[in-house]
Amino acid sequence: MTDGTKLRERLIGRRDLIRARIAAIQSDERRETAGGQTDTAHLWEDADIRDADLDQLVGELGEIDNALQRLDLGSYGVCEECGQPIPDGRLEAMPFATACIGCAE
Repeated sequence: MTDGTKLRERLIGRRDLIRARIAAIQSDERRETAGGQTDTAHLWEDADIRDADLDQLVGELGEIDNALQRLDLGSYGVCEECGQPIPDGRLEAMPFATACIGCAE
């Protein structure tokens, strides 16, 4: 199984990056709104892209928080479907994986 300390640091680092990205997107949104742009179509398109980015980032943030919780509970790296260990290679590629490859398919 993957080293828990290094994994925790990696997950926390990624979580911090995501939180910073979310803050930057929200800051950009406030700046655009205050900037008095008049191109409504452009504003709507930007808002749609921004919302999609935020949704993806918030989803990943939740997955990371769940992985950290599983680390704390001692259930990290165990498939939630079949109870077998999730291979290290899969966890390396997807550190918040909750299922082995067989169950994920």
